[in-house]
Amino acid sequence: MRENSVIDQADPRAQGVRVLKLVVAYDGTDFKGWQRLPGKARTVQGFLEAALGRVLGEEIEASGAGRTDAGVHAEGQVASVPTRSGKSLERILRSLDGDLPPDLAVLSAEDAEPRFHARYRATGKLYRYRLAVGARPDPFAARYALRLTSALDRGAMGSVAAALVGRRDFSAFTNAKGDKSATRELRAVRIVERGDFLDLEFEGDGFLRNQARIMAGALVEAGLGKLDVAGVAALLKEGVRAKAPGALEAKGLCLVKVLY
Repeated sequence: MRENSVIDQADPRAQGVRVLKLVVAYDGTDFKGWQRLPGKARTVQGFLEAALGRVLGEEIEASGAGRTDAGVHAEGQVASVPTRSGKSLERILRSLDGDLPPDLAVLSAEDAEPRFHARYRATGKLYRYRLAVGARPDPFAARYALRLTSALDRGAMGSVAAALVGRRDFSAFTNAKGDKSATRELRAVRIVERGDFLDLEFEGDGFLRNQARIMAGALVEAGLGKLDVAGVAALLKEGVRAKAPGALEAKGLCLVKVLY
């Protein structure tokens, strides 16, 4: 919580406070990630809070459901915003349309119950990593998909995807530092053909730093014949990050939806 924040979101008893639930989309290419940073760094949270502050006429803190990294996109990020403003949702949305930059938008707004918090109330997230696998480059997809020119074995990718699903220690699949638990439940991994794109979808109760991009890298290596089910099982058992594939480029990753 920022120093001198006008409203303590943890205290719903504060008189006249409402909590807004915003669904936010952004092209992450030119942002340094979600989280507000010191100085003039261009972040989603920083731009969103500044615009909300002007629209609502007060200092605002927007809490996101997840801290997407620099270059990562979102179609359905969620933010909780405590405010004392009585402006209607329609007026807030119209005002934000004219105040936010073109690569950031608030898709919807609703009044949530007083204790709603976008991060702590979330029960899961859905991420998509998009691969461009068409015969020719697509300039309109260059900011949002990683282009691959080698053929991928879809069956091998599916087998490795199935081996990742479950409640597991994903220590080998994260760049996070510290002693926090790396155990997460990966509920589903889907490999979906969409024309010239191959979408790798990951749904889980939560994700570690770079986890989705590293798992996407593992699936690509499986498709190239460099990783198999036994190899993934060994990585999960040993938990050694250095032995696992590298994280794919940020531009292919998108936070599709937050589950509540």
